[in-house]
Amino acid sequence: MSERFMLSSISNDLLSPEMLGYWNDGSLRDVPDDSGIYCVFRAATDPETNVMEVQQLLYVGEHRNVRYALQHHPDNEKWRAFLQPGEELWYSMGLCGHANRERLAAAMIYAHKPRCNAASEYLDHYPFPETTVHIYGKKHKLQSIFTVEHRP
Repeated sequence: MSERFMLSSISNDLLSPEMLGYWNDGSLRDVPDDSGIYCVFRAATDPETNVMEVQQLLYVGEHRNVRYALQHHPDNEKWRAFLQPGEELWYSMGLCGHANRERLAAAMIYAHKPRCNAASEYLDHYPFPETTVHIYGKKHKLQSIFTVEHRP
C-alpha cells in the first residue's frame, strides 16, 4: 500500500492521516473507495484572489467506503442549506483502517465541532484513550496538530 494512503499509528496515542482532496460534486467518482474519515467543507470564491477556496468545515464522518458515503449521505441536503449562491461543497478524506477510524473521526469532531455534527455524541464526549492527531496534506480550516483527552 502506498505511503500516502496509510494512517500512521506511531504509537497507540498518535494518529496521523494525510488528508487527500479536494473534490467537488462533479469529481466524487475520483474519491478513493477505501476506508477512512471524510470532511465536508463550504467552498467559495475568495474576493481578493478570485479563486475558489475552502471557507468552513461543515461535517466530519467515517465509513468503510468513503466514496460511497459521500455519494449517498442522507445529510447532503442539510449541508447544501449552508451554501450561498456561487458556493460549492468540497470534500477531503484521510484513509484509515477500521481499527482507528471511529477514534479518529471522534477526535476530529471533538476538536473542530463542525456545525452539521450537532447531534454527534463526540461534541462533548470522547470515550477513547488520550489521542494526538497530526494532520497533513489538504488541511485548510483544520487544526494541524491537537490532542483530545479521554472524556467519558
